[in-house]
Order: sequence, then structure tokens, then C-alpha cells
Amino acid sequence: MTLVVSEISKHGVVMVGDSAITYSNAGIAVGVGEGAAKVQYSDMANIGFAIWGNAVVQRQQLDAWLKDFIDSTIKNNEDLESVGQRLAAQLRSELEKEHKPWDELVFGIHLAGYKNDLPRLWHIHCGHHNEPPHEPRLYHDYPEDHNWTESYYRGLFFPPRGGGTAYAHLRNGYTPHYALLFNSMDNYVNDLRQSMGINLPVDSLEGRLNFHKLLVRFVAGALVAAGEHPGVNDTLSSISFTHSGLASDDRSPLIDWLNNPPSSLLSASQTWF
Repeated sequence: MTLVVSEISKHGVVMVGDSAITYSNAGIAVGVGEGAAKVQYSDMANIGFAIWGNAVVQRQQLDAWLKDFIDSTIKNNEDLESVGQRLAAQLRSELEKEHKPWDELVFGIHLAGYKNDLPRLWHIHCGHHNEPPHEPRLYHDYPEDHNWTESYYRGLFFPPRGGGTAYAHLRNGYTPHYALLFNSMDNYVNDLRQSMGINLPVDSLEGRLNFHKLLVRFVAGALVAAGEHPGVNDTLSSISFTHSGLASDDRSPLIDWLNNPPSSLLSASQTWF
């Protein structure tokens, strides 16, 4: 398991992921390593990516495969739609060579970028919870799949008289843990504001990024404190960007974790983000 979170708001895009790799045999976790580069970025197209799920594509680690895709196929100023459709098609082509049912190859990639000067948050994955697993497809989560018109979406994220920060985010991996924490933060945030005059998070791109990093690290620590499977760690990879490009870059370096697992996990047959 893992925890990746991607968010869009009037401030821009933030993407955060841990670096844990779960090794398993016959679907049973046997240990956890680290070093996955789950958050990536194309400066050619100003598009961010965050990956979760099945960690290997045709005997190549997915983070390395994705970096090759970004470096070798994305054109200067290419639009999000064409990148997303090509990425989904190439993944489908590669994974079909595995000759395995799709429920054994489930994974996802968040894609975030801009269209008509507004942020978009889309998702390539193998099916929603209410449908059978299938080949990777590009879903246009925000705003298209919510049936928001362009004018409604612009008004929501950029209200004419200012106001609070509207946001939309995707989260995958340990989502029940994150959802409970995210929802429970409302009371804490309100108490901080009313009792101490503290705004959490700061109403800025950096504030949104630091807020999600805080929550991901909290989930990682909570799993350790509860004696649960440590499928999320606190070594994070993150980016934030706007229509103008990167604002912050704390991506993890790409390493060869597939061929150099911890010695105790050499017998593992499958790896998951």
C-alpha cells in the first residue's frame, strides 16, 4: 500500500507521496522497503504525475517506466489530454503482455495540469470500486467527470469577490486513514482559528502543500504507533506548480529498488506502491 495525494485549487497544484514499497507473496505482505519515486513532473508540458498500486510493468519498476515515458515521449507544451490518452494506451499495451487478469495489475496515476488557464486533476486507473477491473483508462475527474461547466468551475475556484479557497483532490492507498484524519482536522482547524488566531493551512500554494505533507506523515506515524502494517512511510516526495511552472520541487531520486531489495525480501514475488 501507499499514500499519494494530489490537489488543485486557485493557488495551483500540489502532489505528495510517500516512498514505501510493499513486497508480497501470493497476495500476503512479507515486508516493506523504501525508495519509490511516486511523484514525477514534466517541465516540457507542465504536468505532474503521482503513482500508486502495482509497482512493476513488464519486469521494470513503474516509477522508472514512467520517467522514461516523460523523458522520451512528451513534447513541448503538449496538452494534458494527449499525454493522458497516450500514457493510458502505452500502459495498456505493456500490461497486456503480462497475460494476467486486471485485478492482479490494479494501479493508478494521477495527472494534473492546466487547460484554458484552469487546473485539471485527472486519473488513469483500472476501474472504480463499483465496476470490474479493466484495462487502464483516462478518467477526467475534475472538472469534467463532475459535469461542471467551465464557467461554474471558474467561478468556484476563482470567485469574483475572492473568498475562501475551493479545492479538489484525489487520494489513493491508505485512503480510509487519510479520509478520517482529513475530516477530523476541521474541528482542530476551527479551534486554532477561533482560540488562537492561527490559520491552518496558510491560504497559499505552499500552505496547501505543507498541509498535505503534514497529514501523510501523520498517517505514517499513526500506523507505527498502532502496530499496523507500515505501508506508508514519512519519507516524502512532492511538487507544487502553477500555470507558470514549478513552484517547489522535492522529488525523490529514481533508484533501482527492484533489483536491490532488502535481503530479507529477496523471495518476494510482487511489489506494490
